[in-house]
Amino acid sequence: MNPNKYRKSAIVTAKTVTMKVLVIVCALIAVCSSAPPSMIPGDNSHYVEGESRYIWIPDGEGVPHLVDLEEPVDEDVLNGRNGANNQYWLFTRRNPNNAQILRNGNAGSVTNSNYDRNRALKVVVHGWNSNGNSNMNPLITSALLAVQDCNVIVVDWRDLANKNYVTAANGVPGVGQALGNFLVWLINTAGGNWNNVHLIGFSLGAHVVGNAGRTAGGRPRRVTGLDPAGPRWGGNSNALNRNAGGYVECIHTDGGLLGIFDPIGNTDFYPNGGRNAQPGCWVSTCSHSRAYDLFASTVRTNHLVGRRCNNLNEARNVQCAGASLNMGNGIINKSGGAPKSLIPGDNSHYVEGVSRYIWMPDGDGVPHLVDLEEPVDEELLNSRNGANNQYWLYTRRNPTSSQIITNGNANSVRNSNYNGNRPLKVVVHGWNSNGNSQVNPLVTAAFLAVQDCNVIVVDWRQLANSNYVTASNGVRGIGESLGNFLTWLLNTGGGNWDNVHLVGFSLGAHVVGNVRRTARGTARRVTGLDPAGPRFGGNSNALNRNAGRYVETIHTDGGLLGIFDPIAHCDFYPNGGRNRQPGCSNSSCSHSRAYELFASTVRTNHLVGRRCNNLNDAQNNRCNGNTLNMGNGIINKSGTNGLYGLTTRASFPF
Repeated sequence: MNPNKYRKSAIVTAKTVTMKVLVIVCALIAVCSSAPPSMIPGDNSHYVEGESRYIWIPDGEGVPHLVDLEEPVDEDVLNGRNGANNQYWLFTRRNPNNAQILRNGNAGSVTNSNYDRNRALKVVVHGWNSNGNSNMNPLITSALLAVQDCNVIVVDWRDLANKNYVTAANGVPGVGQALGNFLVWLINTAGGNWNNVHLIGFSLGAHVVGNAGRTAGGRPRRVTGLDPAGPRWGGNSNALNRNAGGYVECIHTDGGLLGIFDPIGNTDFYPNGGRNAQPGCWVSTCSHSRAYDLFASTVRTNHLVGRRCNNLNEARNVQCAGASLNMGNGIINKSGGAPKSLIPGDNSHYVEGVSRYIWMPDGDGVPHLVDLEEPVDEELLNSRNGANNQYWLYTRRNPTSSQIITNGNANSVRNSNYNGNRPLKVVVHGWNSNGNSQVNPLVTAAFLAVQDCNVIVVDWRQLANSNYVTASNGVRGIGESLGNFLTWLLNTGGGNWDNVHLVGFSLGAHVVGNVRRTARGTARRVTGLDPAGPRFGGNSNALNRNAGRYVETIHTDGGLLGIFDPIAHCDFYPNGGRNRQPGCSNSSCSHSRAYELFASTVRTNHLVGRRCNNLNDAQNNRCNGNTLNMGNGIINKSGTNGLYGLTTRASFPF
């Protein structure tokens, strides 16, 4: 394995030993995907992923049920029984058999429980047609408590899990996101350490913990997927993947049938070839459940050792002779292959144009590990382009409740509070964000506090919330659509390009930089708030001084999440323009500081920069030239082209 390629996973096989059982199986007639249920063989030997309609799937007690993979989604159930219905059952050595219920948002439920922030936290999530009492939960819980004094939380999501399989599968992202938010709340409220968190999920539960880990910014130290569910999950962006935690491991036991066979973790184990029939099993449902049997056993004894395979075919045929690695177990700091835990959270490893991975914050400041070599989702890029932008209008008459302006619909303008005689401010968020993300209300409120104006927040979440590479490739199209919209708006509702101020954060800065490509006019002012750096060095689609009559940038995490080179008429470098900004301990915080500083200057216009002789002086805050106020909302602002340095404080108003 190339140690410089973090993403490359390890494929490992392990042999298990059991009593030899002689089973005589009658030949089965092949059936097509539309065959009646009575003709579906109980061992799932008919099943072809992506083609077959029916498959036998076990419930939490191992009883098989015939599932129709084309059954309609129950939208009422999906919307009414989402992750908000999750129950969180706490077990510890003081209460190994009787659960204590922890309630999200209820601090008393934690303080009155046996939860101990100084102990490791294990989270166990069941699969389809199951509940907190199903076989896997007491089996794994008792194993974990037998070897370690820890907190074990069993997640009971039966309200959705016990519906038809298609509905339950569609609900997995919501259940996982709710779990991730619960864990963030729990650790923030009662204490704990993400380096002591181990998420464990079986079947659909594996994808639940995948979504939970990503919601928590990939901070859980370890994630284990026990035969992650296969049907409807091949190529699904909501499936468990290696972005869920510091070290992600999968144990495949019914690959290609009830479980995914392809490697999706940092390390993927294929005991007995990873397929049905596992030793002692003669049906797929037994092989699927074998994953949690094996895992629970390894937690207690840590005795099953895999060998690294050169490829998937070797794993399937148990022909692996590489380096050894123990499968499963409950060791929190386990690693294999090259786990993402090697990527420092402050991005101190990052070298622009060289490094593959970088931590990036979402719209709420939660960091996520981004693979800058992740393939572009071409289908998503083509289907969710700028035509999907939403335009939310705020004015002093509706400062907190948006009015939707629909491109091409004149009535949406006439029936709104838009006033063509007032200045127009346009605010654009960055990656993994939406119109409600922190930058938007912060900047919007500041504008409306000092001026009676129109503020339009651009929500481009449908593309922004895809992987970073796909979102960055879509920036030009988003910006061009915004340019067309603004041209139409000014023509329809009135207005003047001399009163237009475009403001964009991170990827949003490059979005506003592309507006002029299609706009029939030039915005009087454009402000880029720490324009995104990864994949934008030397990129012709990056923000530049041609985007408006006066273009200004505020650099706060230059060289990491933001561009460091000057790209505008005036480039401000507060506190050197790099991480760490005062009051910040990591790159994500420094990146977001750009919009916090800008919003503050809109209200008070108090931060004054000095012109620098060169970039080195800006970086080292050795600038003594002419003064120019940074930021603010003055539409006709201008200044001598150049670089400006200044210092700020650690907290608002800075």
